[in-house]
Amino acid sequence: MKLNILWGSAALVIMGMVSCTPAKGPSGLGPLPKASFTVTPLAGAVNQYVLTSTSSGGFSYYWNQGTGGSTVNGGTSDTVYYNKQGTYSAELIVIGKGGYDTATQVISVPTTDPGVNILQNSSLTSATNWTVLNTGGTQTQFTFGASGLNVTNGASSGTNGGVYQAVQVKANTPYIFNAVLSGPGASNCWFEFYIGATVPTQGKDYTDNKVNSLNTWSGCGVSAFTNASINVIGCSGTNVGQNGSMTFKTSGTVYVMIKAGVSGGSMGTGGITVSSITLNEPTP
Repeated sequence: MKLNILWGSAALVIMGMVSCTPAKGPSGLGPLPKASFTVTPLAGAVNQYVLTSTSSGGFSYYWNQGTGGSTVNGGTSDTVYYNKQGTYSAELIVIGKGGYDTATQVISVPTTDPGVNILQNSSLTSATNWTVLNTGGTQTQFTFGASGLNVTNGASSGTNGGVYQAVQVKANTPYIFNAVLSGPGASNCWFEFYIGATVPTQGKDYTDNKVNSLNTWSGCGVSAFTNASINVIGCSGTNVGQNGSMTFKTSGTVYVMIKAGVSGGSMGTGGITVSSITLNEPTP
């Protein structure tokens, strides 16, 4: 996956190069860079655009596709995917010896791309296509039903466990991940979503690439939530703040894992229910 950084971190880089304050004017260290870029629809791809820097005087490039996610530390070009119709303000930040400069372009996306969900039985109404992972110790209870996957800690105040599905992903293809959850509010609880290349092993915990989660110690999942997107209410994981947008460096098998448990706490009366889970790739 791409390395995502907040612009605050980029500002620290700039500050280290140009004294105490990011400079948009000339400095003694060199000329001010000039940021500019072009936007070109990607041939044969739905709602994908290639952003290409035409800047001068820069050596670092930071892209923001204008969907509310974090700025991405990249190269002189970036390919972006917009799954929803709308108008987006894409931004390029260029860092040079003399400071930094920014450029913005408005991208109008005429149609919504529903995408293709590569997960099977994504409404979780039965155990078909899903495997229960026993992580050792007292197992969290997973019940598939008409409303989706219901997860509870039963009578125990200390549980862990997961369910997972293997899927095939393509390198450098934009994906959108999401899950819809409802719950009464929990205490001392984690409810996590992983997308990792490591094969799950029965009797062992799973820790490969937590993309988003509810974590009551971090302050999310404490209050009641109904039909809420994990991309909105989640607060811990590598994909927080990215609206579910992600790419993979290599093609191959990944494991989409829902893992949950409590430590001296509870998932609340009735537990937490996942009514849908999606990992969408663009419509071919």
